[in-house]
Amino acid sequence: MSKLGCSCGHVIVDQTDDLAYKASLMRDGHEEALYEGIGHLSQAFQVAAEAGSLDQLLDRTYGKTAWRPKARDYLGDRLCNLYAASSTCVYECQNCGRLWVQRGAEHRFVSFAPDSGTYEAVLAVEPSRSPVMGE
Repeated sequence: MSKLGCSCGHVIVDQTDDLAYKASLMRDGHEEALYEGIGHLSQAFQVAAEAGSLDQLLDRTYGKTAWRPKARDYLGDRLCNLYAASSTCVYECQNCGRLWVQRGAEHRFVSFAPDSGTYEAVLAVEPSRSPVMGE
């Protein structure tokens, strides 16, 4: 999506990363499937690495195409795909605070207005709560 018109008249623009008014929503019904998928991917990667058959794993997953990730990027690519399939987009109008939640796979959105009627930045990252990887 690049632009979404809010019912208040504001245009929500999504043309870059790290937007304070955009988030991903994971429905509770998708959470367990995501964790199972992560487990299966990790196990398949570990088994293939131990057997020296990472190229075969890549062939099964991506086919013998010119473009495919390197073995070191396999888990990251597959985890991103799993996450994307398990989540949906949410936007917060910076004018009225209305939340726009993606409905289904197509770009259909349903809106929910805050009682305050103002932008509350509920989707913005709180610096103290930002995840730190690798530490």
